[in-house]
Amino acid sequence: MLKDMNERLAALYSTGMRLLLRFTYNFGPIGPGAMDAAIDVIAKNIDQVAPIVRRHKDLIFALEAGFIGTWGEWHDSTNGNDTAAAQKIVLDKERFYFDGLFPILVRDVGQLVQYTGTLSPQPGLGMHDDYYASNSSDASTWSPCAKRSGFCLSGYTTEQFQTYGANVAEKIMFAGEFGALYPSMQSCSALDQYSYTYHAQSITLHPYPAVGTELQNEGCVKSFYNKVGTRIILQTVKVIGDARPGGRLYVALTMVNDGYGRVIRERPVDLILLQDGQEAGRIEVPIEKMDLRTLASSRNPLSSTFAFRVGLPEKLHRGPITMALLIKDPAPSLRPRTAYALPLNSVDKDGQAIFSAAKGLNRIVTVNIEHHSE
Repeated sequence: MLKDMNERLAALYSTGMRLLLRFTYNFGPIGPGAMDAAIDVIAKNIDQVAPIVRRHKDLIFALEAGFIGTWGEWHDSTNGNDTAAAQKIVLDKERFYFDGLFPILVRDVGQLVQYTGTLSPQPGLGMHDDYYASNSSDASTWSPCAKRSGFCLSGYTTEQFQTYGANVAEKIMFAGEFGALYPSMQSCSALDQYSYTYHAQSITLHPYPAVGTELQNEGCVKSFYNKVGTRIILQTVKVIGDARPGGRLYVALTMVNDGYGRVIRERPVDLILLQDGQEAGRIEVPIEKMDLRTLASSRNPLSSTFAFRVGLPEKLHRGPITMALLIKDPAPSLRPRTAYALPLNSVDKDGQAIFSAAKGLNRIVTVNIEHHSE
């Protein structure tokens, strides 16, 4: 099984996918047949899978804590693991192996607060809400007491837990999964507001496609899913300076994040110069001049302008050049792969997407190169 796991992960590097992992012993439903394992077996299994997960760390978007209970969702354990002690063993192990590599997501606020002892989000610990907007409490996500999930923190309120969840979503990561049809929270307007509150970085529809049908009937299924995660729109481009071989230009790009989520990792950016269909120059944009992580998610997002100066190559000839942005993946093994480049969700004056999936490039502007004699 371990060999197979390693081979299947290795086969994904060319796909452009990042993986949200969860390890589980069963696929439900809740009951005696949905067995997990004794905590000493779980601890050993984490030791066994950790080297493989670390080997493929560049592919991992986040790890859902998993292992315990039905669906690995940290409830209804058949081996008595719905306790703070068992949950701590799992999280301690996972943090030992994966801290700083990718976020580890926990199912309920109460489990996170119980583990950390604070209402302040802790680095690397996010949330996965597996009953997202699917009943009044998201199936105990916001409940201070859920004994079947191993916690009862009577000194806290639902409102405190909801604020905590929103802070975790803003600072670390929040993933959601629909669990049931619940029209009062799944109307287009209500779901849009909810998703901007909890900054959904990922949404799983399966196994409740009825939610998708509901959104489709209301007319917002495409607009909703297009905003899950990061959705950066290029609004304006300004280029000023000496457009000639060896000249210097000032470039200012105004962008807005229209998505529910945000750019999680530091992404290096190159400005690519294209002339006659060929790359004629490549200029690294300093991260301090264009850090896309600063584009916050909000229902009424504010624009940000990234400005920098570039020197043009001497080898350019007279005529138009196209400037394009290559927003690379931060992981060394994925950085050269165009399938992992970040798109800007904008169109040009002709209504054509500025992002080329084949090349990983976002075309931002075309300028004319002039030759000047002394």
